[in-house]
Amino acid sequence: MTTLTAHKDRTITSRHSAFRTLEGDGFEVRRAIPSKGYEAVGPFIFLDHFGPIEFLPGEAKGASAHPHAGIETLTLLLEGRSIHKDSLGNMSVMQPGEVQWMRAGRGIIHDEGPDAEIQRTGGRNHGIQLWLNMPGGKKHDDPAYRHFLASDIPLVQGDKASARIVAGHVNEVTGPLESFGAPVVIHASIKAGGSITLETNARELALYTMTGAAHIAGQAIEPGELIRFGEGDAVTVTSDQDSEILLVGGDPLDAPIVRHGPFVMNTIDELERAVRDYYAGRMGVIA
Repeated sequence: MTTLTAHKDRTITSRHSAFRTLEGDGFEVRRAIPSKGYEAVGPFIFLDHFGPIEFLPGEAKGASAHPHAGIETLTLLLEGRSIHKDSLGNMSVMQPGEVQWMRAGRGIIHDEGPDAEIQRTGGRNHGIQLWLNMPGGKKHDDPAYRHFLASDIPLVQGDKASARIVAGHVNEVTGPLESFGAPVVIHASIKAGGSITLETNARELALYTMTGAAHIAGQAIEPGELIRFGEGDAVTVTSDQDSEILLVGGDPLDAPIVRHGPFVMNTIDELERAVRDYYAGRMGVIA
């Protein structure tokens, strides 16, 4: 177990329930960011939790070809297999424990969906998709894509618990993803009776429970709930059942957020330009 220095525990400042909505080709998600109480947590302006769900043969759904601009997407897969294709020519199969990052920038088209075997035979699907805002002056950067294997993501060990550090510096471990707003992304797996302490200096930080229950200072955070923390540099999470937990945070971006579907810009003019670029075919096509 990692030896930690003295730290200040963060306290819970607010508590929120994700709402259910449909995404892509009609699959249900729980959306925890944004909410009525906040538009973002650090650079994160979107948190969708899909599954866990068991598909029967022929039932699996994804998100057919669609555009993005002005953001980055980050997808964490816990169960299932997903195929990614985009207008840059990338194609990859995502396995459990892997992470995909895509910078949309000035515009990209991608397709995300279950692989042929899951479509044919059925199976389980479970994961998270996050959107990271891009700062003013960077919205029109070139698109990019990266696929992280499970072996690329370092672990922090606790007592009957472990945490995958996808982004940020946590307990002397640094995740492989670097981006605007000093993002922190931690996926913690806790067995019944386990605990883990996670140190991070993220300016803003939130915890979302996917399955099980996260216990923070005597409060149980149930599946579909998100809590935001105040100042401090450490969070200790315990659980009385097997649980999957996500922590996200970082520095807030100070530029205005102007959204329209898959496009997130700083001004109406930029938004209208993105829409025009998409319909004019300037975001490319998927081969």
